[in-house]
Amino acid sequence: MKNRPEGSLAKIRTSKNDLSGVLETIAAGLSLVFARPYLLIPPLIVDLVTWLGLQISARSLLDPLRQLMIDHGGANGPAAARELEGLSERLRMNDTLAALTPSIFGGLPQDSVLNLLLAIMAPPLTGGIDRTDMYGSWGNGLTDVWDPGSWVSIVGVAVALFAAATVMIVLFRVPIARALRGDGTSNTGLLRECAIAWARLVGLLLIVIIATAMILGPIVVGAGVLVLLGVDLTALFGLALFMFVGLAAIYTLFMLDAIFIGRLGPIGSLKMSFAVVRAYLGPTARFAIASIILATGALQVWSVIVQNTPGVFIALIGNAVLGTGLSIASMMFFQDRSQALAVSVPTRNNHPAKSRWFG
Repeated sequence: MKNRPEGSLAKIRTSKNDLSGVLETIAAGLSLVFARPYLLIPPLIVDLVTWLGLQISARSLLDPLRQLMIDHGGANGPAAARELEGLSERLRMNDTLAALTPSIFGGLPQDSVLNLLLAIMAPPLTGGIDRTDMYGSWGNGLTDVWDPGSWVSIVGVAVALFAAATVMIVLFRVPIARALRGDGTSNTGLLRECAIAWARLVGLLLIVIIATAMILGPIVVGAGVLVLLGVDLTALFGLALFMFVGLAAIYTLFMLDAIFIGRLGPIGSLKMSFAVVRAYLGPTARFAIASIILATGALQVWSVIVQNTPGVFIALIGNAVLGTGLSIASMMFFQDRSQALAVSVPTRNNHPAKSRWFG
């Protein structure tokens, strides 16, 4: 087995028999966390800011929906209104900052289509801890709850916080990628790579949003027209859409890994993720299932142990360790298999700006 250039933490594997298994890869990711504890800094900062910083209420966004349920929700309207009332008491818009990084408050990171799909299908399983369950009044943080006053303001705040979340995932993932590649510690190179990675990430998000709108738009319009004509195919459309999104979730699983570890542009990252998953569908499915079980299971544990003082800090550190380890393992898994496919992965360690932006 041939070693990588000096300083790298992984090895080049050129055959399927030489690839690490799912559990071995996850164990290696967790081991790197303990070897490089500075990788925990971004998720810990996100959690601390989300917890102790300004608390932003979502009441002004949910109250119009609650009133709509009361006025036009029919027999189930009052029950739905009560659920929305409880949600408005618990939900904090500042959790949007933690949308893309491991967080006990943000829950399962929405850094892949698969995680986003799971969040829609099973919110109690993938959501963060309920602040009302935290010990004493610790869930309130250090500041009062601020209500922006209108749903427009809340949406604007959410967009700004999500933009900050894209910056945080870059600051989280780029150091991991550099550690795996064995890059130098040049601050100039690090900042340049962060800037390029952020631009590619934004480009990928725009592509995903536009593609989703182009696909879902005609489906929704078509289903609406058929309902007006007396043909209700909602269930059939829903099933077809679920199957399509499920396939997309699997085949795009490594698109962020391709951006950060492979230094590929948005289109190139999608192509690379598809190629790796197509060649290693079985191992990819097992890796995804194992990662999801570990991440969601840990969230349930954190929800229980935050009810006492030591548990709050154990949850913060434990979630950062596990989340960082799983992110590292995902990059390792992708990196090994992309190399085994003999697909061109840029390795210009000292000149990331020369790699492709979009291809």
